[in-house]
Amino acid sequence: MKRQGLWLLMAASAAVLGACSTLSSPPPSASGAADGMKWNAFATPDNERRLAYGLPDSDVVGIIFSCRRKTTAVGFQTTLSHGKPDAGSVRFQSGKARGRYAAKLTPSEIADGLDAIGEIPLADAVLAAFEKTGLISQVEDKAYPQDARTSAERADIRRFFDFCRG
Repeated sequence: MKRQGLWLLMAASAAVLGACSTLSSPPPSASGAADGMKWNAFATPDNERRLAYGLPDSDVVGIIFSCRRKTTAVGFQTTLSHGKPDAGSVRFQSGKARGRYAAKLTPSEIADGLDAIGEIPLADAVLAAFEKTGLISQVEDKAYPQDARTSAERADIRRFFDFCRG
């Protein structure tokens, strides 16, 4: 897919995400993870795969990763608490792997903060560690873990990356 087409697709997905979101970031439990949040992989009607961290059967979503088969990059959508609209960045970490990724930041119409849309190379160390361990955090003022806690979630993560690689 051409870059312009991917950015348009990501922007449309972010608009849908923003329209559906009810919280910018779900309330964390004592363990640091939001109660009931989990990873879920699913297909879209246009043959794209998505991997979302959110509350099942709700509009509360923390991160959405997306890709098409045989891709070189994975798209991401999330919400940032702080920043200014325009070009910015999002930081993710998984274990010792850390990365900062360029993102387009726009004011969220539903949640407090900014919607962030960007891409991460499929071969990136953070995504490789996430696929292997199921552990990932979005980092702002502190790390916000969004870790897979069940074997079903880890299986969804592996299937998502298998699809992306084609």
